[in-house]
Amino acid sequence: MTADERAELLEAARRSILHGTRDEMASFAADLRAPATALYAFGVLLPLALVALLPAVGAAGVPVGLPLLVVTYGIVLPSALVAASAWLLAQRPVAFPPAPVPRSHPGVSTGPLDALGTGAAAAVGGWLAGRLFLPAWAPPIVALGLGAGSALLVYYRPVKEVRDHVGAVEDGLPAALSAIGRRVERGESVESAFDAAVDATPEPLAAVLERTVERQVTLGVDIETAFRGEHGTLSTLPSPRLRRAAVLLGAAADIGPPAGETIATMGDHLEELAEVERGTRRQLSQVTGTLSNTAAFFSPLVGGTTVAMSAAMSGGSGPIESVSTASLGPVIGWYCLVLAVVLTALSTGLHRGLDRPLVGYRVGIALCSATAVYCVAVVATGAVV
Repeated sequence: MTADERAELLEAARRSILHGTRDEMASFAADLRAPATALYAFGVLLPLALVALLPAVGAAGVPVGLPLLVVTYGIVLPSALVAASAWLLAQRPVAFPPAPVPRSHPGVSTGPLDALGTGAAAAVGGWLAGRLFLPAWAPPIVALGLGAGSALLVYYRPVKEVRDHVGAVEDGLPAALSAIGRRVERGESVESAFDAAVDATPEPLAAVLERTVERQVTLGVDIETAFRGEHGTLSTLPSPRLRRAAVLLGAAADIGPPAGETIATMGDHLEELAEVERGTRRQLSQVTGTLSNTAAFFSPLVGGTTVAMSAAMSGGSGPIESVSTASLGPVIGWYCLVLAVVLTALSTGLHRGLDRPLVGYRVGIALCSATAVYCVAVVATGAVV
């Protein structure tokens, strides 16, 4: 096989992989709508709507007591939600989460003690606010939701910010590699092409390349060492993609102009991969967006409204004789918090893969939001009806 035939074969294989990945994700996004709709209907709408029917159920003489509600909303439904979510995530084609960010990273300024302290303070503050402004049954729900949500936010937000910065740097890599590769292919040295590519590269990668050039000139080291050496410019950027690019540029400096085509091809390949990833997220965004909004806003709004309406329909004594509003409120509040956790984790996992820091950060936001919406819905609906 000649070199040209080998290059054509590799290009055909690369195209086939990209097209196969795109088709597989499109098929998964289409197949996801039916089970996600079923999960939405039987896990959110129906269970919360049934709360409003409790007065009628009690009036019909059907025995519905607190133990049954606790088992149903506290154990059975959450278990079913977790099982259904795990099944949906198992159907997702493989997703590769970003490299882990160690807690020793200089951008990670908070640890477990900071998170626990903030969560405890938020829980105490929520409990006290609930005692002052909310029904007597609400403080435990407020303390749990705000405490857990705040702790997750404090613990995972610095990691997410580092990830966001790394992602922004990686976004400029295709343009940088293409610019460097074409200059090298025209006969420029890698060092000269690398220096000239700084102006053609978008921020924040341009700043990283500029620091790398300064480090290379100051220390008299090669490009790979300036990137990956001790205290190199990638020491605070946990990105396998950037490190592989640094290795390629280091090897290209030894090979010379023949390596230019390889560098440019890698840049084009990364751009195509990014486009596939963007297309995949667009295809999934309708389902995942609905799940996220349901977790943070819709389910606690419906839950709080139905609890308040059930109390009003029964004249304030409770929806049925054996279950008072003081018992029903925490049960439905707990279920709304479960929905905030499970649906947010499912949405994030389907959209980005099960990346623990991102899931933890978004679950923290959803818990705080769901707690606030649930309490406001209970108070506002009670005042209206």
